[in-house]
Amino acid sequence: MKCPHCGAWNQAYLPKCNRCGAPLAANTEQKPASWEEAMHSKKPSLSVVQFEPGEENIASPVPDESAAYDPESLDRAELTDELEELQKRREEGRQRIEQMKAQAERMRRSIREAEIIRPVQDSSADYSGDSAVIRRRQQAKQVRYTEERDEEASPNQEQTYGYFGDPVYERPLAYDDDDREAPIYYDGYTPDSGEQGSLTDKEYMPRRIETRAAREEALESFNPDHRRKNRASRLVAKLALGLLCCALVGLGGAFLARQYVMHQGMQIREDNETRVELTETTVDDHPAHTITIYGRENATVYIKETQTSYVIADGKVTLTIPDYMWYDTESSTFATAVETDTMDVTVTPFIRYSQEGDQYALDPIEYTVDVPLSPVYLLSPSTVRAEVGVSIYEVRLNVELGSTVIIDGTNVSTLIRETGNVSKNVQVLPVGENTISVSVKSKYCRENKMEIVLYRAPQEIPLELAATVLVEWNYEPISEEKYAAASDEERAKMQIPSISGTTLPGATITVEFPHRNLEQDFETGKFSFIPLFSTLGNNDVVIRASYEGKADSVITHTVYYMPNADVYTRKAWDLNAQYTDLLNYISMRKGTIYTGTGTITRIISTAPQMAIMDIGTNGFEKLVMLENSSKTTWQVGTTYRIYGEAYGLYDTMPRLTVRYTYLTDE
Repeated sequence: MKCPHCGAWNQAYLPKCNRCGAPLAANTEQKPASWEEAMHSKKPSLSVVQFEPGEENIASPVPDESAAYDPESLDRAELTDELEELQKRREEGRQRIEQMKAQAERMRRSIREAEIIRPVQDSSADYSGDSAVIRRRQQAKQVRYTEERDEEASPNQEQTYGYFGDPVYERPLAYDDDDREAPIYYDGYTPDSGEQGSLTDKEYMPRRIETRAAREEALESFNPDHRRKNRASRLVAKLALGLLCCALVGLGGAFLARQYVMHQGMQIREDNETRVELTETTVDDHPAHTITIYGRENATVYIKETQTSYVIADGKVTLTIPDYMWYDTESSTFATAVETDTMDVTVTPFIRYSQEGDQYALDPIEYTVDVPLSPVYLLSPSTVRAEVGVSIYEVRLNVELGSTVIIDGTNVSTLIRETGNVSKNVQVLPVGENTISVSVKSKYCRENKMEIVLYRAPQEIPLELAATVLVEWNYEPISEEKYAAASDEERAKMQIPSISGTTLPGATITVEFPHRNLEQDFETGKFSFIPLFSTLGNNDVVIRASYEGKADSVITHTVYYMPNADVYTRKAWDLNAQYTDLLNYISMRKGTIYTGTGTITRIISTAPQMAIMDIGTNGFEKLVMLENSSKTTWQVGTTYRIYGEAYGLYDTMPRLTVRYTYLTDE
């Protein structure tokens, strides 16, 4: 429609111009459509008039119809609201029409697909119960009712059935409401509560259900006895139904709980990424085991035995545990002291996937570790059982540096030398077996316990040496010839050791070793003498006590004689220059002192330490077998300068007993 003011064309249904907002006369005078009047009831407009106090009547201004239309005076916001309201009403109307059509279609389908819920009874015929006979009787009954309905209907009357029924293709059956034999058609259809014009179940159900039989049955239900019986039966049924529901709920809960527990318990095994690997390795040259646990990123792994937690990064967590952490109580707080060569270890890991989640146990990790024994080497005595003839005996051991050593109940750990040697003088009684306990605990090793038995035969003549008698001598050797040729002044300057002791008063002392100045007091039994050492190394001094009518008592006292380095080294020959001569005349050179510089190439044994040294120069190999009697422990690949006396041959190499060792930079 064309606007009379601005000439713009608008839709025919618009009441005002879309451009200028001027009223369109043709549309304003047009009456509402029939479908609008039928479907909508427009709410009356409400005008509010406010009166101020003191004002009795205020007349509302009446617009002047003759005044010219001014487009600028229109309220654009109000015009927009009206257009939006109109479009909204159109959309609601379209949706309602579609709902009504859909409802009508469902009702048509309901009538066509209806089933007979109460068969037609024919009292005149013999009822056999056959389904085919029942269907034929029902069809005949329907045809009869349909024909009667067609005869009564007016030929000019338009027939419509149901909601929006189409008589062309749809002809529902009609029955008399009072006919008790009329069949009942019902397909269970009930309109949705949200549909327009929806009916209740009672309103929608065909009136055929309200027959005389139904009414009689309803009247019987009002009987008090019948109601009490029905109430009791309903109560029993409700109670049984309640118990059944409780049982089903309990079974369902138990099943769900079991499934949950099984799901939680199998969660780790269902995770293909969670697995454990165990490998052997070393930590600072000590045996160890590496445990690698693969799992979900950012999961937390807790080790029960070590009481430590780890976070999985890059899909795995790796922890290396030294073997000594399980048995060395000094290095680990959770270690267990053992006394066997091996130890079975069990590591129990747990995994947690979130901070709030539960902790699940992984399969235990089991493996076996070797438990090394603390090394200890007997130097004196060389075996765990020895026969001695002294009252004071020096027990000498070789252990690792830093070890804890207890000899005969005394801790001598602070007396360990750089070579690892440690000693203690113990008292040996002439009662037969004297048991000396030894305990050595080295780092990362289990404790090594042993017992040394020193046998000293019972004596009829008591014979004991003083506790201060020396066991090691480091001065220049003194032979009998040298002592006899020396003057009294020279003898006074000689540092000569003395050995003293006591015996039975009246007993005679005999010394079976080169000595001088044997003095004896027969009243007190005290004696003393000066031994003359001329042989390097161990010197056995034998002392015998004799008494008439009694068996002799014998003591063998061993003194390790080694002159000091200043005296010893001055007598050394060059081993490199004399190498061939030493090989050719080894029997004649035995005891001769040699010196040489070389590199340790191989360690043969550790107690005593024996090694092979190469003293050759300019690429010419000269090998020497060395026995270490010095205070320095040799290391492979290190160069030393050694001093020692010839001892013999080892294979095709000369063998030396080294007394002094010096580290060199060569």
